Amino acid sequence: MSTMDSYESWSSASVADLQRQLYEHLQHCRQQESTESVLNRFQQLFIQGKGYSDPAPWEALVELINLSQAEREFKYTLNRCTYTLVNPWYTQPRDHWAIPALVALFDEIPQTSTNCFVTHRIRTLTQGFTETEQFAALRRLAALFEPEATTGDTLEAIANQSVAKQLRHYPFLYDSSLLTKDSDQHQKQHVGELRHQAEAAFGVKLARYWAQGQTVKGRSAASNPTRLSQAELDDALQHYTGKVEGNRSHRDVAKMFQTYSRTVRSFREFKEELLEYLLAPLAGAEPRYRNNVFSRSLRQYLRETLADFDSQIPTEFMIITVCQKLLNFLVVQGRQQPVFRRFRQLVQDVGPSLAMGLLLRVVLFCANVKPWLENRMAVLFNHHEQYRCKDATWLITALEHVNLALVTNFGKVGYSF
Repeated sequence: MSTMDSYESWSSASVADLQRQLYEHLQHCRQQESTESVLNRFQQLFIQGKGYSDPAPWEALVELINLSQAEREFKYTLNRCTYTLVNPWYTQPRDHWAIPALVALFDEIPQTSTNCFVTHRIRTLTQGFTETEQFAALRRLAALFEPEATTGDTLEAIANQSVAKQLRHYPFLYDSSLLTKDSDQHQKQHVGELRHQAEAAFGVKLARYWAQGQTVKGRSAASNPTRLSQAELDDALQHYTGKVEGNRSHRDVAKMFQTYSRTVRSFREFKEELLEYLLAPLAGAEPRYRNNVFSRSLRQYLRETLADFDSQIPTEFMIITVCQKLLNFLVVQGRQQPVFRRFRQLVQDVGPSLAMGLLLRVVLFCANVKPWLENRMAVLFNHHEQYRCKDATWLITALEHVNLALVTNFGKVGYSF
């Protein structure tokens, strides 16, 4: 049974009516009472699990928690209850503070024993919610509305901060890190708005930095909108937007390869040419990558991918699938126990610009898999979010380069890099 099938089975007619009572009650409270009062109500209802003043929503909650499937399914109800408040608070800047305040309540679930079965049951189910992907996404969203630390924004300044605290700087992670399978349209719209605003703000800062560099000698390091040094940023911008093969940029070569790919006679031939297209910048900078362990492994992986289709003319489905699998190979395999040794070694061996340039070539050629690249990077981010930045500097640096590569090649802020 899929996640959404499970969610729908929980929402039978009778259960849906009980849920509706909770949602409508919270909506009414939000409209009629202060934000502080609503937070207090939420705490009494779901965190303390006792002493609630309104009998109707309380009785609905008690009936829900006593259902046989509550252990597995109550998380969906509680998740929607939180967003019943979070979604409208998002639209009112004066209430943005309440979003992290609501999430912080879940850190206050009493751990002391109680003789009341209902109270114990509510607290247990609420504690279980804090271990779900829905709550993880909610906590990440709340972090975007917390005040930023004023310690500076260099790698040295954030060394002791958690990786999780850096999410606001990498909007390409938002979709995969802030949304789950049961996210509703309001959540998707709000996350889309947050992403657009963050990407536009970064794009404008980056464009100003680039423009300043064209006219001013000895540009001020203070205008650098990244966590890279000025030299690192300038080199990265040159690599992602400048000439990498003769007089051609990555974007130019990708367009040429798109045209060529329509003329190949078989999928086998396409995969061989795809390998050469991808490895050209690496081999140009590091000749050993023409035939080392990495390139041989990549060649073998491509040859084995969808091998049953080798004699056929490449279709859009085949191209998208092989590009997705390429990103799995190059970045990370799996979500539950992610394997990313190859990507980390590549970043450390050839540097983040060349490593990200390889990934950029995949998504420039096949833009349909850009969301999959973002998802793969989100898997890495989410896996490391409890690390301190100084213990995952390679990842922070990689995220900075992904941000640069995507904004300079896919950004829509009205500037041309």
